[in-house]
Amino acid sequence: MDFKEALEKLPKFERYAMAFSGGADSLSLLHAASAFFGSERIVALHYEHGIRGAESEDDAAFCEKFAKGLGVRFFLGRAEAGILSDPPKGENREALARKMRYEWMGSVCVKEGIGCLLTAHHADDVAETLLMHLMRGAGASGLAGLKESVSLSQLIPGCPDITVFRPLLDLRARDCREYCETYDLPFRTDSTNSDTGYTRNWLRHEIVPKLAERAGGDLTVKLRRTARQLGEQAEFVREAAEDFLRAHARIAPFGVILDYSSFLNAKPALQREILRILAAGDGNWDFETLDKVLTILKSGADPDFQPPGTRRWLRLDDTLVFYDEAVDLKPFLLSCLKLEGVKERGRGYSDNGAGWLKWLKGESVVYREYLRAADYAASSFSNGLRYKPTNGPQRKVGDMMTDAKIPAFLRRSLPIVMQKDDPGWIPGWRISDIAALREGDEVIEAVIQLPGAIAWRVREDGDVC
Repeated sequence: MDFKEALEKLPKFERYAMAFSGGADSLSLLHAASAFFGSERIVALHYEHGIRGAESEDDAAFCEKFAKGLGVRFFLGRAEAGILSDPPKGENREALARKMRYEWMGSVCVKEGIGCLLTAHHADDVAETLLMHLMRGAGASGLAGLKESVSLSQLIPGCPDITVFRPLLDLRARDCREYCETYDLPFRTDSTNSDTGYTRNWLRHEIVPKLAERAGGDLTVKLRRTARQLGEQAEFVREAAEDFLRAHARIAPFGVILDYSSFLNAKPALQREILRILAAGDGNWDFETLDKVLTILKSGADPDFQPPGTRRWLRLDDTLVFYDEAVDLKPFLLSCLKLEGVKERGRGYSDNGAGWLKWLKGESVVYREYLRAADYAASSFSNGLRYKPTNGPQRKVGDMMTDAKIPAFLRRSLPIVMQKDDPGWIPGWRISDIAALREGDEVIEAVIQLPGAIAWRVREDGDVC
């Protein structure tokens, strides 16, 4: 394959943005793309990380000059001063730099109305990525490495749904250098590329050459072939997992509801892929984490282990509930609560909170009560709040929730109808003494309608690289 063939397979877009570092890889792709499509259809994006001082500034100036020499529009982004030289505690510098770079490029694409971002990753990158993920103990989807096409939102959660396309995955790094030599194109060399303190550089300069000596033939081609086959297998398992979820899972406002018995009866490879889908967005759910979570789910144990990120689960009888503890359910639940005046009292319904657990299992639930007319305001749970229902003693609301086995993530969002500083009604329990109706009182009907879970819908796979 040559550059022309690589560009011919690109999806059709009016314009393309390109990640442009000034190295041989991205420079050769920018030159070839501007010739193939016309310079007016290409935009070059260079991000200055600010960790190599004058060398970084020289790279930026070089990239701007080269792009403008081709007649290509050029955009320059800069990292916040010092953030990458001294990253926040717990942040990996390489991962943070990648995230910042892609977020900036995504913002430019949105502003310019560009739907496709090109990167110059090649077969050598695929081989190195496979080895890096092998060191981390990744599964097939991780070892498959770089995909030819992926959404930017899958690469970096929160980014726009822009297509990221890697047209050079069947070419080699040497092909890019030879292209530059053929057209007499100068290119930049990042001095940190020789720093073997970085895992990728260590693999490139020290490990891959030694492996190649023993392997015989072209190791990169072999690893690229392996990655492609693993990608096909990972795609097959992903499709099987989606089929499983369509049959055995439902989606609710708080997360995903999964049939526990069906999950336990699935093959381990399928179980791990289901967990990957349910933990989408928490990139730290690596193979080791998946195995720990799977062991806990199978054994029914409830240890102190908490996986990275905010995805959590709980078991209710034969139902598994996967939820994101960072999601605030208050706005949704408050939108389900209605208060309006009525002419006469009807029949209320309460069950000491049991309906909330039914809702977590996917059922639709309606709570209804009739209150003495007053100025009510919708609020949510707070520590220390006390409640006295008309049929029982005054208690701490937290104790009531504990007795009803309401999980913490739901408890903190549960709506409460307040009359000044006192709770008049907590859906699921009888109204309080202060809201109790007397003869001749005007009546307010309080209703909360909780919708049932809906069928699983297909979610796109993320790129784990």
